[in-house]
Amino acid sequence: MKVVANPGCMSGSELCNDLIVHYIRERRCTGGGYCFYRLPEPNGSDTYHALSSLRLLDRLEQDDETAAFLLDRQTSNGAYESIFQAYYCLKSLSILGLEPKTDPSTYILQHLRAYDVDCLPVGVTSIFYKLMTVIELRQLQRLSVTFPQKESLTDFLFRYQQIDGGFGYPHSTLVETYQATRILVGLNYPVTSLGVDCFLAACEDPVFGFINMPRAHSAFLEHVSAGIGLSEFLNREVKYGDIISTFIRACQSRNGGFSRATHAGIASLEYTHMAVDALAIISRLRLG
Repeated sequence: MKVVANPGCMSGSELCNDLIVHYIRERRCTGGGYCFYRLPEPNGSDTYHALSSLRLLDRLEQDDETAAFLLDRQTSNGAYESIFQAYYCLKSLSILGLEPKTDPSTYILQHLRAYDVDCLPVGVTSIFYKLMTVIELRQLQRLSVTFPQKESLTDFLFRYQQIDGGFGYPHSTLVETYQATRILVGLNYPVTSLGVDCFLAACEDPVFGFINMPRAHSAFLEHVSAGIGLSEFLNREVKYGDIISTFIRACQSRNGGFSRATHAGIASLEYTHMAVDALAIISRLRLG
């Protein structure tokens, strides 16, 4: 099979782990796409997390069946079942070096707006996650944002910046601070003026590396991942990099996949991607 090159892939034994690759490939469905619970029910989320992980590990291969699965998720007018489905499918196609069958621009821009944080979509717990996916799709498709749109979105975000410098509702969390920063970066807002450095520092922890909010007593993989991602945006050294690497590796199951904690949960393609990506960012920050 043809290997799809990835110029930005991190090399080294820490990331090129055969056991992780084996875990991912075992979850490829017969007709294309991926499903973490190993039934013939491929979905966009698992497919994206699998492909992105393989790319980071420099083990991505050409996969025409998975490409066909992703292309078929789009309707004839360019829409998708949801904006989240659009996110996973379009990001996956980009990883494979492919374009969607129909221009999705109109569908994406329909979702580019602030929304009521008291009416979150089912299954979404962060007030910023939906907007973050739309902003990333806007960047992926190179869609422009008008000044009034940008002003409205930044006003929405800063409405939820708390006195400690973090973002969130009803209080700051590291995950939501990372997501808000990711959105603002996508809107070309100057990162140095955000004032989130102090909140990030308050979430550094000598046991887990990062915690979701100051004085928390435990951490999960998504909290550590958010801290690492925010550090990269701020071009800031990760203070407890070795501790974080150890924590992430301790989340790895015997089957090669990663769960969200060292003590609980089952491995999934989402958390495996989160772990691989976090380790790659730590490597980049150390090299930088």
